Amino acid sequence: MRYLYILLISFFFAGCSSIPKEYLSNNHSCHYNNVIFNISNEELVLNPNILKQLKNKQESIILVDNENYQNRFSNLSSSKIINYQTNKKLDIAKWIVYQKNGIIESSEFIYLNGTKSIFKEYHYNEKGNITKIIDHEKGYNICWAEAIEIVKHVAKIDIEKYEVTAYNLSRVDLNEFPNEKPQWAISLSSNKAYERKDTKVYWIDGVTGVFLKTTKIITTHD
Repeated sequence: MRYLYILLISFFFAGCSSIPKEYLSNNHSCHYNNVIFNISNEELVLNPNILKQLKNKQESIILVDNENYQNRFSNLSSSKIINYQTNKKLDIAKWIVYQKNGIIESSEFIYLNGTKSIFKEYHYNEKGNITKIIDHEKGYNICWAEAIEIVKHVAKIDIEKYEVTAYNLSRVDLNEFPNEKPQWAISLSSNKAYERKDTKVYWIDGVTGVFLKTTKIITTHD
């Protein structure tokens, strides 16, 4: 059973070569043109039928749930309503919070493996106009998807050996730590044989895309 995690100092530094040309940022490679990253006009105000059902104490309403996508509405303890939309292939969720009258209050986008906010977070007034934008990738030229693609290249041997299909994502938040350097931290998620090994964390420069280092998380078993 896992019960102790110790982060070690980095043990490997990459060369100074720049990232492959195909990783240069654009909406296609970052998937920002995907509908999951779009807030439509219809989403600015909650559907009256859904609002009525949720006000009648129904805890959750699932409109769609298939192998690629889920769309679910739930009541929050604050009397507000949240719409969870999930692109299962990208592991990306769109969370839209509505006031109790059905007017949108905020929206954000989450990379689910690591539950990390990405792209931009929007806050709205009572008329549905944007009043505040939080750029969660402030200072980054390399987006979340590009960072994962770079790790796929760097960690190719382990990915093939352990049949890795998912990636855990984290980053240095420059909104919270403005004096730090923008870096992505990505680890691999695979079968039980791999999960019992010490976890490697791959660090990617958020501006240049250069692979910086690997750190290890030591897992102790009883």
